[in-house]
Amino acid sequence: MTTPASNLDERVTILETRLDTILPTLATKADIAAVKTDIAKLEGKMDATNERLEGKIDAMNVRLDGKIDALGNRLLIRLGGMAVAVAAVAVAAAKYL
Repeated sequence: MTTPASNLDERVTILETRLDTILPTLATKADIAAVKTDIAKLEGKMDATNERLEGKIDAMNVRLDGKIDALGNRLLIRLGGMAVAVAAVAVAAAKYL
């Protein structure tokens, strides 16, 4: 039969074993500081990348706006030319009616 003292000794031994197993795996202040430093570096890199991408997007928007404007102008010129051609056909057709 186990006495309460021996039962308590077993429980304490089990808890000590668990602590000895778990404690070495926990993060230290130095580990956390290193992670904070890494996060700060990543934030800096992400900010720089974001600025570069915004610059590229702005440049693409400017080029695209220019191309859209040029396309619109060509379309207006062609539509104007078609209107002149239709008018010429209508004048010619009116002569024969």
